[in-house]
Amino acid sequence: GIRFNGVERTNVVEYDVAEGWVRMEVPTAKDRRGNPMVVKQSGTVEPYFRLAE
Repeated sequence: GIRFNGVERTNVVEYDVAEGWVRMEVPTAKDRRGNPMVVKQSGTVEPYFRLAE
C-alpha cells in the first residue's frame, strides 16, 4: 500500500518516493475518452507491505 502525508490511499496510480509525489485518480471526473482523470500531488510518500494474517 501507499501512505501519502500519513493517510493510507487506495487510489494511487503512480508514485515516486525520491521526488515525493503521487498521481491519484479522481473518481468522479472523466476525460473525453471516459478514462478517470489523475492529479499529481506533492508530499511525503511511504510505501509499505502488509503481511497476510
